[in-house]
Amino acid sequence: MFNLIPFILVLLSLGVMIGVIVRKFPQLSLLDVDSIPEVKIEKQKDVYLRRRAEENVKKTAENTKKIITPLIKIWKNLQLSFRKYVGKIKNIVLEHEQKKKEESYESPREKQLDIEALLGEASRFIEEEDFEKAEEKFISAIRLDAKNEEAYFGLGSLYLSQKQYNEAEESLQFLYKINPNNNKCLYKLAELYEEKGDKNKAVEFYEKSLLEDDSQLKLFIKIADLLLDLGEKESSLEAVRQAVKAEPENPKYLDKMIEISVLCSNKKLANEAYQKLRMVNPDNQKLSDFKIRIDSLED
Repeated sequence: MFNLIPFILVLLSLGVMIGVIVRKFPQLSLLDVDSIPEVKIEKQKDVYLRRRAEENVKKTAENTKKIITPLIKIWKNLQLSFRKYVGKIKNIVLEHEQKKKEESYESPREKQLDIEALLGEASRFIEEEDFEKAEEKFISAIRLDAKNEEAYFGLGSLYLSQKQYNEAEESLQFLYKINPNNNKCLYKLAELYEEKGDKNKAVEFYEKSLLEDDSQLKLFIKIADLLLDLGEKESSLEAVRQAVKAEPENPKYLDKMIEISVLCSNKKLANEAYQKLRMVNPDNQKLSDFKIRIDSLED
């Protein structure tokens, strides 16, 4: 009996303590630790220090950029100067080698035979699809004769076939300066610009090629199509008329003339071309469609 008394007293004490805690719990739960002044001050200090650190990092990055940017520019200029210097030295060496080589020839004919051999090797390498060696041979030929038209044309054509447009343009334009009447060069430049999508330039060089050789009637159609793409319908029609004038019974030219005449709303010219086409190619499946389109034009 007496042994139970201490146990009962302990239980009573625990009960009193639990009662006090339960009564005070709502107040304890409402206590906001962050509202304690000391804690607030510490948090503000943390925010301030973090901002200061971020500002310092940003400032350091800006200062580093200010220092590094001029250094990068200086480095690039040094690299450019060095490349120019190396290029200059290389040209001097090549000129010296060329001069030495020329002096070794006993006659111009001997030199010409060497150039022809190099061009022949270049052609062979192109057939074998060894384009790097072909390029080397063309360049070697140019070193022996800085105005060799065949070497420049071969080199430009090679670059164009590899879609190296800048190199092709440089080689062909150099050839054009050497001989502005080189028809192969004019035609190849036109092809180059057409591939690059520069239709105005393509028209310019196709026209120059035609002036050199007006028998290239297919170029009138090529020019007509390019002018049509450029929105120059009347000029396109004139180009086709020139082709038809040279070959009045060519079905392809008459077909194209009807197409462009209809686009230009030129019913008279379209009818003339239609009648000719009907005579030379009565089985042409486009005749009925052409007739409908022509009839829909205003007189």
